Amino acid sequence: MQIYSFSALRAFETAARHGTFVDAARELNVTRPAISKQIRLLEAAMDCRLFDRSSAGCQLTRDGQELYSGLRQAFDLIAVTTQRIAERGRHDNKVRVLVERDFASSWLAERIGQFLIANPGISIEITAEKNGRLNMSENFSFRIFYGENGCFEGDELVAETLCNWIDIPVCTAAYGLRHVAPDGSLKAAHFLIDGNYDPWKHWFDVAGIEAPGPAASHTTFNETTLCLSAAIAGTGITIGDSFLCLSAIQSGQLIAPVKVGMRSYQNYAMYRPRGVRLSPAEERFRQWLLRTVAQYNLDVEEKFVSLGIRVMEPRQLA
Repeated sequence: MQIYSFSALRAFETAARHGTFVDAARELNVTRPAISKQIRLLEAAMDCRLFDRSSAGCQLTRDGQELYSGLRQAFDLIAVTTQRIAERGRHDNKVRVLVERDFASSWLAERIGQFLIANPGISIEITAEKNGRLNMSENFSFRIFYGENGCFEGDELVAETLCNWIDIPVCTAAYGLRHVAPDGSLKAAHFLIDGNYDPWKHWFDVAGIEAPGPAASHTTFNETTLCLSAAIAGTGITIGDSFLCLSAIQSGQLIAPVKVGMRSYQNYAMYRPRGVRLSPAEERFRQWLLRTVAQYNLDVEEKFVSLGIRVMEPRQLA
């Protein structure tokens, strides 16, 4: 495989990005003829034309557009990799975590202080983001998202499963008295649904309760925390993720009117860059998070047992 001059590739990428040789020369601190020479050498080596030149300027050819797209991705990866290595040397005690918003606000934020107290000198930077928005151009130590079995794992990321959670219908005690039948029927209820994760069909299946059907009254939100806020306000009933709703159950803000929980068919996972050695601070955070999540899951199971809640496994629906 032929290796082309990095200087020529850099000159081409800069000219393609700016759209002019003059601006490319200014960015690279060389002359315009030097940029033109590098690109002509590259065109000769590749035996193709990369720019259509005219008195009005230059335009990328089809081959030029394809090369620019590939180089843009390659240079972005080089920038991220070099930044990560450089920052690891300068900030060996800094951990940067990209976290799904609900998990960040309702669980991690309440517990990160425990890690900081136990690990003085380590700094944590937490960015809350929409689930699955990977931001691969940014240098994060870990990314925490939910999905099915490491669904974001690939060439750039390796996944480590944190846990499944328990899905359980929750509402206020007053709402449950008015809208939940003694046999557990929810036909009179108003449903608060997370449009990104809706396990109601699975839950009705494992609970053995007849679903109210598509005509049921409902409100759809784009985050589980919004569903829980509406439930606490007495608006309706929602499926509570045990990572997000346990504190509201313990405080009495919400109850589980039907004593059936369902282990989620998705899970939380921690992703980290593939092939990258973790710093001591990052490894400490990783171990702490694994231990803390595992202990929390045990606490949830014990609490649900004390409340008389049966936890069922989800079944594959047709």
